[in-house]
Amino acid sequence: MGAQIAREDRRESIDGSQASGGEQRGSGMFNFPGNIGPEAMSTQGSRFVIGVCAMDKKANSKPMSEILSRLPKHTFTIVLFGDDLILNHPVEDWPLCDALIAFFSTGFPLEKAMEYVELRQPIVVNDLSKQYLLMDRRDVYRVLEDHDIPTPRHIFVDRDNGREEGNFIESEDYVELDGVRIHKPFVEKPVNGENHNIYIYYPTNAGGGCKHLFRKIGNRSSEFHPNVINVRREPGQSYIYEEFISTQGTDVKVYTVGPNYAHAEARKSPVLDGKVMRDAVGKEIRYPVILSTHEKEIAYKVVRAFGQTVCGFDILRVGNESYVCDVNGWSFVKNSPKYYDDCSVLLRQFLERALAGFADPYESMHSPQDRILVNSSSMSLLDVGDGSNGAENDETDVHSERKSSGYHDPLENDGQEEELRCVLAVIRHGDRTPKQKMKMLVTHRKFLTFYEDRVGQGKKKDLKIKAIKDLEELLAVSKQMIDIYEDRQRKLNGDDDDSNELEKDQLKGICTLRDVLERWQLCGINRKVQMKPRAWSNDDNVKSIDDDAKDLDDYSPRKESRVTQLLVIVKWGGDLTHSGIQQAETLGQHFRQIMYPGGDGGLLRLHSTYRHDLKIYTSDEGRVQKTAASFAKGLLELEGDIVPILVSLVLKSKDADSMLDQSGSSAQEMILAVKERLHNILHRGDDCGHLRTNSSSRLVRSVAAALDVVEQPMKKMERMHKLLNSLKEQLTKLLDNEATEKAENVITATEFEREQSAWAYKPPQLERQGSETSVVSCLELEPVGAAIENRATVSSAGARPKKPAEHMANKTHSPKQNHSHSKKREPCGRETLEMMRERWAKLYRDFYSKKQNTYDLSKIPDIHDCIRYDAMHNAHLYLSGIRELLNISASLAHALVPQEYGIDVHEKLHIGTNMCRSLLKKVRDDLDLARGFNITHRLNPTFATTDHRIKSAHRSVRTRLYFTSESHLHTLLNVLRHSVTGHEEEAPVSREAVKMIEEIPELCYMTHIVVRVFERGGYHNMDPKRFRVELSLSPGATGDPLTEFSPKVPLSVAPLKIISREGLTCQEFQDYICNVISFGSSKQQPE
Repeated sequence: MGAQIAREDRRESIDGSQASGGEQRGSGMFNFPGNIGPEAMSTQGSRFVIGVCAMDKKANSKPMSEILSRLPKHTFTIVLFGDDLILNHPVEDWPLCDALIAFFSTGFPLEKAMEYVELRQPIVVNDLSKQYLLMDRRDVYRVLEDHDIPTPRHIFVDRDNGREEGNFIESEDYVELDGVRIHKPFVEKPVNGENHNIYIYYPTNAGGGCKHLFRKIGNRSSEFHPNVINVRREPGQSYIYEEFISTQGTDVKVYTVGPNYAHAEARKSPVLDGKVMRDAVGKEIRYPVILSTHEKEIAYKVVRAFGQTVCGFDILRVGNESYVCDVNGWSFVKNSPKYYDDCSVLLRQFLERALAGFADPYESMHSPQDRILVNSSSMSLLDVGDGSNGAENDETDVHSERKSSGYHDPLENDGQEEELRCVLAVIRHGDRTPKQKMKMLVTHRKFLTFYEDRVGQGKKKDLKIKAIKDLEELLAVSKQMIDIYEDRQRKLNGDDDDSNELEKDQLKGICTLRDVLERWQLCGINRKVQMKPRAWSNDDNVKSIDDDAKDLDDYSPRKESRVTQLLVIVKWGGDLTHSGIQQAETLGQHFRQIMYPGGDGGLLRLHSTYRHDLKIYTSDEGRVQKTAASFAKGLLELEGDIVPILVSLVLKSKDADSMLDQSGSSAQEMILAVKERLHNILHRGDDCGHLRTNSSSRLVRSVAAALDVVEQPMKKMERMHKLLNSLKEQLTKLLDNEATEKAENVITATEFEREQSAWAYKPPQLERQGSETSVVSCLELEPVGAAIENRATVSSAGARPKKPAEHMANKTHSPKQNHSHSKKREPCGRETLEMMRERWAKLYRDFYSKKQNTYDLSKIPDIHDCIRYDAMHNAHLYLSGIRELLNISASLAHALVPQEYGIDVHEKLHIGTNMCRSLLKKVRDDLDLARGFNITHRLNPTFATTDHRIKSAHRSVRTRLYFTSESHLHTLLNVLRHSVTGHEEEAPVSREAVKMIEEIPELCYMTHIVVRVFERGGYHNMDPKRFRVELSLSPGATGDPLTEFSPKVPLSVAPLKIISREGLTCQEFQDYICNVISFGSSKQQPE
């Protein structure tokens, strides 16, 4: 009743002012922005006065002016208070009004505004007291949880007023409070709602580092800091830590006007690369999207919970779930005339009902124009539809507005018969370093103590060492052990007994362990260290045979079982090289240009306008993940480090890993049996006649051609073994020369060696995280410089040029003067000469068994990978025999590798169907979606205006990218070209393409198979011919590593060629995939 009396008093005051000629307006009470003049806002005949109590920057903004100007003039008079009145005058001097629009922004005196409301009691559009809740993100999350609104999993770390932070624990890859653990990646938010310095911390297995998000500065909204790994701990500063939710690179902002209206817009997430996308006039590009029914319910609850009629909030979409991560208070959509129309109508309804005394002004609040609340995301919750009703009709109007624009939308037919609906691709990873492994037995108490400190005394379990702190301690232990052994070696100089030799071998192994830990950044993505107990003792006085006298002083007998011997396993290598990064990014760029309509910008327009549904899946291998992230960087034209891209766009899960990783596949037993058959055939000593004339299957052309080169495999393998020994001896000589130079303390500073300096690598200080240089920590660095120019002088046998630096005559400085600047010749990246020598020595030892006079065929692919790598990345070492070894290993690998996945068709199909079953099931589901119409997360055609330059707003393209290893490409190709039904004409690959595939010798790095689905509008919706499928294949980077590679320009990827048969429909392809899945699930065994 008091509020009603106050309104009547205000009406008398306003009527009096109008009768006196509006003198109050002249005194400044009625303050209008420039684009809303007194004529438009005349109080003559107005029933109510609406006060706008907000800072001038907000009150005079274009959205506010557009909306207020649409309110009916005969009903409402608008009074703008202005900054001077709000800040410098008491509330008693503020204008009288029936309803008040007031909201907090920087500098706004919220407490003073609340005093005014208490004094005058106007109708308040947005509850002022609850706006305090929005200032503290902890309060926001508490209110959201109280109203069952989903939020990311989180913890509050409170340090207000010097308060202790409680049981807060920060570990390498998580934070924990009172038993609640949040793993990286996680988000760190200041509790102050006005502080937008938000950090995202990434896990070590993704490369580590931190992304700093901030309010837009120019075209930047975030920065990546690779070496920031610890959370902020400023005194008195409290933070929220919440799980990072990957939204596939898109943020969604929701704008409400009352609980029954919600408009949503999507933008590029600042998490990706921090580059703000802007339009021609400099505005950030955002596109309207359709909300799901669940999201509209969330909007309803947010308005009710916070009492904010007009507000904005952020949602994170993952799958079919949506989470609220921020509530912002008063927010308007920018540059949307339709939103301005809707908002003004709904705001008028609220004001009229509130001023009429309705207990709930929101109840039955609808626009008289049904299309506002039925055909879009701005939809009444009373309508249980999904937001798509009438969208097609609205799109017709939108389309007609654009016919004369001359703009080409990538999904617009323009009279063509078909349009792209789906792109699927299975892609092999890029160029990598050789995979390496070392095993050694250790018995020294320092290693044993390290192990027991982590698993406990008396425990007999394996230890995987991943944490940076543990790796640092292991590095310190290895350095201590090297000092001990080197000291012993000096004391035993000249003693050649067996124990001395054993110690030399032990020292060599520990040095390798040190080098791996020291030269590879401790990120955990490409390096593994394990300890496995191998011997125990219950003897109270047991002591390591290697312990020195100093250790005995600290030794105390224990009665419990103690480990006495450990097997240390170190795995490293297999990292994506810098060339591999370039290959993947370049292929992503090329993919963008040729796979999607509209040219180079077609995909980017699709993606930015929320019409591109992108999902990227990878196995758990680091090189595969980084290939995927680099590809995505090129595909979407992103910038900066790939760690945020990897975490934001690449989907990693147990299901994805089992789908794309060969290990654990049910086909492994069959593969081993096939390898055993190949071993027996190739060790017969003949010319593989049995393999050529196998009655069950005709050899494919590439294998037959490889066997023509091999001729007699035993002799070729014997020659290859000698070449391995030659490489080992050459590297040993380089090491001996290095040791001699070190002993004599003389290094000749020739011009040739200075040219090698670009290739040399200096071990850095122990680095916890990656850097911009390394792209994602642990990448192999590529040398650049003049040394590579000498590649052209390398002979076909890899011989070193006779005169590497003839211009030495012009040298003006002596070797001694240049001594401090000269650098020794080292392999590419982080590998040492000793590690490179040991890599080839191990292959030499493992490849041939003198006792059994047999060769290990499983080492042939490894030899081929290693020599291919050294031919490209270590050409500066001028090792001889490279070309011959490359040719022999290539021919043997080309003959063996394709056959490992089945010699005859029956074996190929059984291995292929078992290994690819999960992947094929996923592809089948993808094709189902491509032919359907998923309305959940897509562009809202109702709000797609001329400014958005979108013609076919209702269309979208799905892209599914699967990154994996070579095995999946071989097996997938086998099941596509060999029909499981026995009728070759039913296979999706054409007979001509089968012949072409048979001539491909190798599926190299970046090999990819692409499936595209097109919709043909000339056919009925139920006609199978409406959807056409196109299959394409590229065998990857097939160039000659000796003649076509350079560090600046890696081997190019071969172009795609169509392999599908003519007229292949999506239904036929899906039926074939179902047959393959059923074939693999059957109990049939190969004959």
